[in-house]
Amino acid sequence: MSRTARLLEILITLRTGSRFTVQQMAATFEVSRRTMLRDLHALAEMGVPLQSTPGPGGGYALAGDRRLPPLSLGVDEALGVLLSYEAFLRQAQAPFTAQSLSAVTKLRAALPSDVVRELDRIRRHVAILERPSPYQAPLLDGLLQAALDRTHLRAVYDSMTGVSDRLIFPFGLYASQGFWYCACYDHKREMNLSLRADRFLSIEPVPGLEHPAHITIADWLGVVEKDDGNGLPLRASVTPRGTKNFELTALFGPIAVDEQGRGRIETTIPRAETEWYAARLMQVGADVVVESPPELIAAMAARAHEIAALYGRSVPRTAG
Repeated sequence: MSRTARLLEILITLRTGSRFTVQQMAATFEVSRRTMLRDLHALAEMGVPLQSTPGPGGGYALAGDRRLPPLSLGVDEALGVLLSYEAFLRQAQAPFTAQSLSAVTKLRAALPSDVVRELDRIRRHVAILERPSPYQAPLLDGLLQAALDRTHLRAVYDSMTGVSDRLIFPFGLYASQGFWYCACYDHKREMNLSLRADRFLSIEPVPGLEHPAHITIADWLGVVEKDDGNGLPLRASVTPRGTKNFELTALFGPIAVDEQGRGRIETTIPRAETEWYAARLMQVGADVVVESPPELIAAMAARAHEIAALYGRSVPRTAG
């Protein structure tokens, strides 16, 4: 659960007038006592009137008889929050799903009744219809915990080129196009890269190793996509139809388009990810023509030959 969602649920718990100890709340949200104390301190700094009572039967509660007012979200704001949670749930695997569903339920309970009625009326006309990816990532919670603990992992990873042993330092997780990725430093390749969370076969903590320079997940794409001099310059032309292709914009962002509607891609890709980019660009077909680097062209040509040979054997030729 994200810290924002956790703070929201703590606030909702406070509205009930309940009294709780730090240890009880830490156990409820599956965090350390120290983390819960930091959360309570953050709430106090936001102006939440917390009161701490020592001794048996004591704990934290709202000061005096004060109660937090109903959650002051308008219909548009509440709809945005719920849709964001739903989009998150479509990508989430354990350990996030149950907590997120709980947060959605409690958020609805905290809204004024008139807002909930209007929200339900609008929801009959608004939905997220993206098909969820049918995959499991059973080690996702372990990857997240390693990032929180700042611990290296010895991992067995099933990549497109086969199963391999790796030593990585996870910075965190991010979701993209229906999959969870582990942002990490790979010691074997000596570079920062993203690894699909569902392709980890096993992980084992390796304590005591020196940490690489910290990278926040918010800054991740800007760091890993930055040309450090070791990347390959990618140059490609794109047809007018290709400029509207989701796959290309997902890979490279908005594509520069000339007056005739033709597009250009000029960027840098990690040398170690050539095969991955070849597989993704092959999905676009003839709407993108790669001009460089030669390594990427060769990888795409090899895949094209494999496909041609496959269908050349299995598809009968038409007479005449």
